[in-house]
Amino acid sequence: MASGDVLPRFFSVFLSQYSSDSFLIPSSYYEHLPRRLPKNAILMGTGGKIWKVAMKSQRGQVYFEEGWANFVADNELKDGEFLTFVFDGYNRYEVSIYGHGGCKETRAAIEVEDISDDETESDNSGESFVSVTHV
Repeated sequence: MASGDVLPRFFSVFLSQYSSDSFLIPSSYYEHLPRRLPKNAILMGTGGKIWKVAMKSQRGQVYFEEGWANFVADNELKDGEFLTFVFDGYNRYEVSIYGHGGCKETRAAIEVEDISDDETESDNSGESFVSVTHV
């Protein structure tokens, strides 16, 4: 995409009856893209977590398939929630979830775990390193 172009985007309302296992991408969206969609895409949620999903074309329509159910479960999507998708032009979609209250929500946040001192060694600079034992 040329610099200055607006990133392609679309929205959808989540309905579990139709979108729990796969997700239909609106044809009006992908028909106007300057190039073909990738076979695999990365979905990035507002919590920083990412999901790899397969994109499948079937009967002239494109779906997020394998991996989509994990995205739904990890984000605890509920009927009637509003999703927005912003495509980077290559293979990544930034996905925002708007709950029933109409506000953007952070879900499936990446959890950062501190490494305890007994699992690391420190040098004089205060940086921590993982111990490696050579056999």
